[in-house]
Amino acid sequence: MFRTYLLPVEAAVTWFPLVAAVILVPAAVRGYRRRGRAGGWPVLVFYSFVFYLLAALLQTVMPLPADTDDYCTTVHYAAEPQLEPFAFRAAISSAGGGNWSPGVLAGLAPAWTTLLNAVLLLPLGVYLRYHLRQRLLRATFVAFTTSLFFETTQYTGLWFVYACPYRQFNVDDLLLNTAGACVGWFAAGPLIRVLPVNDPERERHRYAGRITLTRRLLAFLTDLAGWLIVWTLATGLLALATSWPTGRHYALPVGAALGLVWFWLLPAVFATTPGKRAVLLRLTRPDGTRAGPLRLTLRAWIVYGPLALAWTALAHHTASLGFPALAGRLLPHLTLLAGVLIWGGPVVAVLLRRDEGAWYERWSSTVNTALLHPREPSVPPAREAAGAHSSHRRVPEAHH
Repeated sequence: MFRTYLLPVEAAVTWFPLVAAVILVPAAVRGYRRRGRAGGWPVLVFYSFVFYLLAALLQTVMPLPADTDDYCTTVHYAAEPQLEPFAFRAAISSAGGGNWSPGVLAGLAPAWTTLLNAVLLLPLGVYLRYHLRQRLLRATFVAFTTSLFFETTQYTGLWFVYACPYRQFNVDDLLLNTAGACVGWFAAGPLIRVLPVNDPERERHRYAGRITLTRRLLAFLTDLAGWLIVWTLATGLLALATSWPTGRHYALPVGAALGLVWFWLLPAVFATTPGKRAVLLRLTRPDGTRAGPLRLTLRAWIVYGPLALAWTALAHHTASLGFPALAGRLLPHLTLLAGVLIWGGPVVAVLLRRDEGAWYERWSSTVNTALLHPREPSVPPAREAAGAHSSHRRVPEAHH
């Protein structure tokens, strides 16, 4: 019997790395915007919450029928919902012959099913109170809604993937799941006194002004992902509106044009990029005043030079730009060398805790500056150097 309940947990362990990878960047961006950092104890709690939700969901849908047609023909217990409240008492009493002693109950499958249904959403109540700081009424509503989602998923045969319901909709499950979540909410009270305090505002005051290598790397990856997504959508829609050969023909020019807008014009005009803005960074002069377009242009063309070279190498490989054969062969190596010189050196400097900043910062006289609040404007009005540090802090950067 317990093998049936362990199977979904094993599946959750298998699937969790993929789920974590998918939500990694959005979760980190939210961390910087809400708490001023992407790490720490709250992150561990969050990912344990994600794993728990995945395991709970799989617990309600697994094991899956191996032969759907045969199952739907021969098994009909789930065809009708069980709508009688507290029917589990009669099931336990019947299975135990009316004997409710602990020794007898320990060997009854209906007793274990009832207990596990009560425990299934108990951790949800703990998370709702400790991690999400929800009051009892709202936590109860969330738990009931979650249980209702599980039950309807079962009754619809995994939302009509299967030809018939293979797990029964049971009103007792709704009651037991919700009651278990309420017990978890109350149990979280003593835990809150011994676990680290979940106070995003206090963390923001402590960490929001720090400009770490991880924060800059996340901004860079967010920009890169955003640009690729917009490019894919633009070329895909172009191909749909015209033809596949037309979309393929214009794919590289459209990507290059979007790259110029994304990595050069946006920072030159707004002193930030979508990725930087997502993690609350902007570009200023070292004294905190606004950097001019020429300085930002110089910085952009240096910092994103390796990307431009990589794009040129790709275009030459796929579209044959007409470069001499030697130049075409050297482009990938030149891209790698530029990446090492522009990005590698500053990264090493940060890791060695050297404070002089990146060389292209000194050339362009621009630095990354932290926004201490999501509503703070990206481009502040020009200020005198003496008062420039009143709303931000910075440390030397590695790249981007």
